Amino acid sequence: MNKTPVRNRWITGPGRAALAVLLLAFVWAILYGRSDAQPPVTVHVVGPPTTVPAGQSFIVTVAIESAQNLGAFEFEYNFVPATANTTVDNIHLSSLLGSTGRTTGALRLASAPGRPGVPLFGAYSYGAASGPNGSGVLATVTMTAVSPVTSQLSLSGLKVTNVAGEEVTAVTTAGSVTVGEPLVRSIYMPLLRRNSDN
Repeated sequence: MNKTPVRNRWITGPGRAALAVLLLAFVWAILYGRSDAQPPVTVHVVGPPTTVPAGQSFIVTVAIESAQNLGAFEFEYNFVPATANTTVDNIHLSSLLGSTGRTTGALRLASAPGRPGVPLFGAYSYGAASGPNGSGVLATVTMTAVSPVTSQLSLSGLKVTNVAGEEVTAVTTAGSVTVGEPLVRSIYMPLLRRNSDN
């Protein structure tokens, strides 16, 4: 009876090492994504650098860092109502999103869905040009100081996408505003003297 030798079906030697390298590369790709994946971007909330007297308006800047091919963004703006009117005076889209020639549009809601008094702001762009890269101002928020207090200014529900509509990882840092006492304005009245001869 002839016995045909059975070949070892297990990979040995150099083949096993090559397979291990391929498996490691595959696991690495799954865990860390593609090599061309976009790195995280950071969105900063920057409040006024000095104390704002109660009764005066002030500007808060929402700025992005490390943007790549920026196409759109959206955020909910959080603040302490005692610091400003219960609704933000206005949120303006800055020029960064359309700086490469893309057409832009914006969406403003006085309250985000399910969050009364928390404004929602978003902006998008379209066109053949690439989106902007680098750092710059996304939007400015105009507020009115009401009473002396220090308030944190922050974003929630932050979303950032590239021009293909792919969401990129975004982190945010909060800012703050300090509201002081209202300015006291002196009023000078003319002094009238009577003539003692009359």
